[in-house]
Amino acid sequence: MSPATAIFERLRPPAPHVIIDASPPATRRRRSWWRDGRVIAGVGILVICTVVGGRLLAGSDESVEVWQATRDLAAGSIPSATDLQAVLAPQSVAGAYAAAQGPVTTPLTRPVLAGEFLPLPVEVTAVDARWVTLPVEPLHAPSDLAPGDVIDVWSTSDVDLAAVPRPRLVLDSVLVTDVTVDSLGIGGEYGVTVEVPPSDAETLVTAVRSGVIDLVRAPVITP
Repeated sequence: MSPATAIFERLRPPAPHVIIDASPPATRRRRSWWRDGRVIAGVGILVICTVVGGRLLAGSDESVEVWQATRDLAAGSIPSATDLQAVLAPQSVAGAYAAAQGPVTTPLTRPVLAGEFLPLPVEVTAVDARWVTLPVEPLHAPSDLAPGDVIDVWSTSDVDLAAVPRPRLVLDSVLVTDVTVDSLGIGGEYGVTVEVPPSDAETLVTAVRSGVIDLVRAPVITP
């Protein structure tokens, strides 16, 4: 390069720098999920399966209330309200047991253990009854008296002290529903609750007010 050329190159103004901006990244428009037919169809199928499965499970788990013994019951006894409790049983097996729709009014044909469902045949009907608690002095009733027993109720008047007391039969074949020995009266009396028709309630209350009560166990007559 000649000296003149070198001087000319030095005097030439520098070339301008060109800045090239980077192109922005390409963006793809996304489709909303609620506009996707496949997603909607999948959600619909899931909802339908959940509803149908729930109904099938509910239908297979239908239950009804049956009577369950709360204590051992002897054959020939009539269970009282305190002897039974209502529990749920699968409908597929509940048909063999007594439905909890009312009190049992017929004697058991076989012994039933505590926790066992009350087997058929027994008659369960709603009855119009009254429950009267009798104050009983010690040794004036069987020592092992229990709910489900059948008794005769006697009363001995203590009004005329000069005469020899003569007991009289107040009611016979009365069902015992409860025996309370936790709360004793002044004379050591304990309570025995019996079930009677409404027309006999006054007779029992009158007998309690007018004399001493004695309870005599009666045999249970099986059908």
